[in-house]
Amino acid sequence: MSSGASPAGYCRHCGKALTPETLREVRGVYYCPDCIASMVGQAQPRPAPGGGRAATAAALGIIPGLGAVFNGEYGKAVIHVLVFGTIISLIDRQPAIFVPALVAWIFYMPFDAYQSAKAKAASNAAGATAGGSASEGPRPYARRETIGPILLIAIGTLVLLDQLNLVNLDRVLDFWPLGLIALGVWMLVRRQEQ
Repeated sequence: MSSGASPAGYCRHCGKALTPETLREVRGVYYCPDCIASMVGQAQPRPAPGGGRAATAAALGIIPGLGAVFNGEYGKAVIHVLVFGTIISLIDRQPAIFVPALVAWIFYMPFDAYQSAKAKAASNAAGATAGGSASEGPRPYARRETIGPILLIAIGTLVLLDQLNLVNLDRVLDFWPLGLIALGVWMLVRRQEQ
């Protein structure tokens, strides 16, 4: 800065005289570029409030739908309860298939509640550090989130067709290994696309 020119302002942090080129205004306060850089470098993301939310969601997730309700995902909670009830009602038809499915579902619900709570906490922390709200506008479905509704629709359709005597569910369930084959082919195709 030349000795004859008057400064455009002074840095609030270090007191350095600023020219119009070096002056950085943040909410009506002047800072020099070095102080802004050091303040941004020192900024740490604040932890999300309620650090035990993920563990609490997982513990509540043992009860069908309650972990999702705790996370504020009411539609998912209804799906969890419906899938749980459907599996329970189908156990007497094919216990070899539906007992392991029930055990898997009981382990899945707390895991999903835990992961959802962690993702929400991370999203809220990112929104807080960016100065915005983490829940601005609708969020598109992730691929993982569409599996539950598709599974529910498929199971519901099969049970309905069985109730209408259009399909013999016992006979359809004899071919359940075809589902494993189809899943394996789909996973193989996906891997080769990546």
